[in-house]
Formats: sequence, C-alpha cells, structure tokens
Amino acid sequence: MLNFIYKIYERRLEMKLRRGSMPKHVMVVMSCDEFSHGKLNLLNFLRWCESFSIKEVTVALDKKDVVEDVENLAKNVEGKVRIISDGFEKEIGEGEFVVNMNLGLGGKEEIISAVRELAEEVRKGLLDPEIVDEGEIERRLKIKSEPDVIVRASMKSNDFLIWQSIYSEHVFFDLDWKNLRYIDFLRILREYQKRERRYGK
Repeated sequence: MLNFIYKIYERRLEMKLRRGSMPKHVMVVMSCDEFSHGKLNLLNFLRWCESFSIKEVTVALDKKDVVEDVENLAKNVEGKVRIISDGFEKEIGEGEFVVNMNLGLGGKEEIISAVRELAEEVRKGLLDPEIVDEGEIERRLKIKSEPDVIVRASMKSNDFLIWQSIYSEHVFFDLDWKNLRYIDFLRILREYQKRERRYGK
C-alpha cells in the first residue's frame, strides 16, 4: 500500500514539474569514487535528463584516470558524449542530447588554455588584440554553454567551469549515487524550479 501511495506521489510530482521551466544545461559534480560505485545510476540520471528535454549535461569528475570506464558508459548513452581532459578530447556517438564528461579539467586550466590560444593568434597576427573581449575567450573554452543548475553531493569547493557557472544555481543534496532514485532526480528539478535565476542582479 505504501509503495502504491509513493508511486502516486512520484507521478503527480513528475506531471507538475513537466509544466514548469526546465534547465537546458545541468552540471553534476562527483568524485571518481562516486562514479565508480554509481555508474549505472549516473546512466539513469542521464536518461531522465533527456526524457525531460534537458539538452546538455556536464559530469565533472576529480581525476583523469577513468577514461576507459567513461568510454564504456558513453556506449550506452543515446546522444553525443564528449570526453574532455587537459590536452585530450574525444567524441562518441551523435545526437542533440550532449553529455560532457570533464575528467579533472579545472576552470583555471581551461581559462589559461583559452588565453594562451588568444595570445598565440595575436602573436601570429591572426587576431587584433583590440577586438579581444569576453566572447573571444568563451569561443575558446572547452564547454561553452552556462549550466543552469549545478548538482553536487557535498559543499566541497572546486573550480570546474568557473567562467561558465558564475550565475548558475547550486543545489546541494545528500546524494548516494549507488542508490539514486527517480524521486531524487525529481526533487532536484523541484528545487531548481523553486528558485529564480538572478544572473548576478
């Protein structure tokens, strides 16, 4: 009986959420240990995002040495998976749904790389330094779109996508990726919809 009531609650919450605004880009910050124990539920999470018409998901991991596991996961994603690390980028699959797997590439590194690329183009005379603006930097970032919401399991600080995420909503949950449920995903969306993005205002 309790399970039946729970399912009704879940279904009503889902229907209510689908009538509200959806984030276009969700970023998930997780440790490699969480990834190792929660790969199947991460895959579920990605499928749930796609079912709610979320166009892009960035999964930020704190280490680079999980490329093989990430590639295996990518084979089960209905869409395009971009594996990104410092000096390494690979695409698997295709489609409108995009998953960025960021393997330890910090925001500072990403910005420094973009600035170096700009400096080299200026040095070669390919770019007028007078026209360099935010847009020129953004065009050279590995991940160009801004996350609408960042989901993380702890308050631990990191610098993933620091340029892109200045106005993102941060949602902290006591997530257990090994036992992640659909209702947990729905509650993340509910928390997002309860907030108003102020874009620094």
